[in-house]
Amino acid sequence: MINPGSTIIPVILSSDKTQLTVFGNKLAYPVYLTIGNVPKGIRRKPSRHSHMLIAYLPTARLDHITNQAARRRTLANLYHSCKRRITQPLQKAGSQGTQMARGDGVIHHTHPIHAAEVCDYQEQILIAAIKSGLCPTCPIPREEIGEGDTTYEIRDLPSILAALSKADGNPTVFTKACHEAGIKPIYRPFWDNLPFACIFRSFTPDILHQLYQGMIRHLISWLKDCCGKDEIDARCRRLPPNHGIRLFTKGISGLSRVTGKEHAQIASFILGVIIGIQLPNGHSSGKLLRAVRGLLDFFYLAQYPMHSTKTLDQLQSALEKFHDNKDIFIDLGIRQNFGIPKLHALDHYRMYIELYGTTDNFNTEYTERLHIDLAKDAWRATNGKDEYPQMTLWLERHEKIIRHAKFIQWQMNKSPPLYKNPNPGILYQRELKMTKHPSKKNVRISSLIDDYGAFSFRNALALFVVKFRNPTLQGAQLQEKLTNIQFPFNAVHVYHKIKFTSYDPYIIQGSNVSVVDAIHARPARKDKRNRDIPARFDIVLVNCGHGKDIGVAGELI
Repeated sequence: MINPGSTIIPVILSSDKTQLTVFGNKLAYPVYLTIGNVPKGIRRKPSRHSHMLIAYLPTARLDHITNQAARRRTLANLYHSCKRRITQPLQKAGSQGTQMARGDGVIHHTHPIHAAEVCDYQEQILIAAIKSGLCPTCPIPREEIGEGDTTYEIRDLPSILAALSKADGNPTVFTKACHEAGIKPIYRPFWDNLPFACIFRSFTPDILHQLYQGMIRHLISWLKDCCGKDEIDARCRRLPPNHGIRLFTKGISGLSRVTGKEHAQIASFILGVIIGIQLPNGHSSGKLLRAVRGLLDFFYLAQYPMHSTKTLDQLQSALEKFHDNKDIFIDLGIRQNFGIPKLHALDHYRMYIELYGTTDNFNTEYTERLHIDLAKDAWRATNGKDEYPQMTLWLERHEKIIRHAKFIQWQMNKSPPLYKNPNPGILYQRELKMTKHPSKKNVRISSLIDDYGAFSFRNALALFVVKFRNPTLQGAQLQEKLTNIQFPFNAVHVYHKIKFTSYDPYIIQGSNVSVVDAIHARPARKDKRNRDIPARFDIVLVNCGHGKDIGVAGELI
């Protein structure tokens, strides 16, 4: 039992294989640990060291076992045996509690509870001990995966534990019981004795592998097949420069080893690329557009940093829109079915967001970045022979140096609090930042009209001057003042870029102000090699004075 007044510490584990060397076959299988009590504003910054490397799992392939089924079973048992040894301290500490000290030295009686596993689909099915192609969360049949019209409850943990309890008895009875329970006959999986934990409820949404490298990659591949690679590339090359959009001037069909960031960049314009496209056999593009829009709406709604019942309803509605229109890919001969486990995983997003919070709490992009600091850099510090003892020793020393340096800096700053506002929410405030010198000096107003398209510049400037001097004027009095405005100049300085900054409340040392957005307004020009560079004028929403933090009311395009 958990005593009243005790502190619950949700323990979050993450594991994923990574390549240590560019050439060769050296692999590492690191396991990272973090806790749910850490604000996500700290957890998503690798430099804040909120993740800890606790183990390297074996990467041996056991090629000496010739029977493939026996080899897979042995590898699974080896994985669970290692994870059981790692999570062993959680069994007693989670149920009975243990004393832990905060960063400021205050002692708490805590219960560390295994809460979540952040990993890719291959690790999920390995942890859940189920067959490939099935859902690690619910017992949906294989033929219904990807249909989106049925829902199932979480896998029945008590019945699965009852089947696993027969492991020390008759092997045939144990195998049959596991088959009936819907899992593989794994000998003592690491989660069977963890207190207050349900492993089938622990697989969190993964933006990187399920969306970026999952459904978005599938969607782009389907669009190439049904619309034609040449047509898609031609439309990508014709895209004009725009705010926050990367241009693929050589198209997207020739890309290889596409990263999750590149998939996200392609997703930002792919809907505009296929508008009005001609489909084979006279199929209408309307259904294709609705399917793509539904999936993209889900893609962006799932990444909201805050959610309400309304946004979760919109998330579910977007997924339903995709399922209602996805048959267009079957009609075009692109797909025969949608039995994709990562597509089915989207059905559980709402449940997991309601359980664990927004998806940016668990994105594997954070741990992918940790591979550089805690695996690849550690590998480079070794001589390449018997590397793991050297890597762990290097990491131990490295972490001690970091902790000591942070403590010294904290003391030199007179021991400030860790952060003033533990839950800042969404920061809407943006500070305008301009360069010291303008991009172009003494640009004639006639040039503003011809080159920049600022046809109403004189009228807008006159209105600004009058309103600035007389903010209460309205109607006829305002018009009278406008007619009397004359400017003693015919040229102005022009800025081609405006930056907006915001502050990060979780940064204590150093500058906590960073550039979060920028606006470009630049006419066409020629570069040093006399090549034409097209104009770029970003579309922005300007607050007219009565706009709010959300919505477009009171905003002017």
